[in-house]
Amino acid sequence: MQDGRVVTAALVVVPGPAGTVTFVRQERGPYAGFWLLPGGKVEFGEPVIEAARREAVEESGCVVDGLDLTGAYEIRGPGHHFVMWAYRSRNTGRVPAEFAGHHVGGVVQARWDELEPHPTDMPILNEAGAAAYPQELIENRMTRDRICMTNLLTGETFGSVPRIGP
Repeated sequence: MQDGRVVTAALVVVPGPAGTVTFVRQERGPYAGFWLLPGGKVEFGEPVIEAARREAVEESGCVVDGLDLTGAYEIRGPGHHFVMWAYRSRNTGRVPAEFAGHHVGGVVQARWDELEPHPTDMPILNEAGAAAYPQELIENRMTRDRICMTNLLTGETFGSVPRIGP
């Protein structure tokens, strides 16, 4: 993804049964191998909210309704630059039995404190009211991974600003 383009993406915090959250293990891209919230690129001409719905179904099998915008973020790191739109589903999602997601190595519905997702998902989960990751942990993980993430609505920034260009 080092082609110099900013990628517009959307994701969904999908509440699961018994206070869980839906996570997918990413197989491709800069966050391959990490547990992430279901989401991905917005296709040309596709409304952002519809991209969020589509990605939730493709990656987790969860059909989501009543999406509420919970944040907008700029995420810059080694080899990637995203503008991420984050939504939270009002309904509880259920992963279908034997579901195999699109470009994901697994889908799990777990309590937020039972696994550690990619650090960019930590503040998104916090701001969606689905988790309570400590600020120090978020800052530590973002800095370790050389990621700078800014909430475009509040101006709050985590991590270090990566050097872009020569």
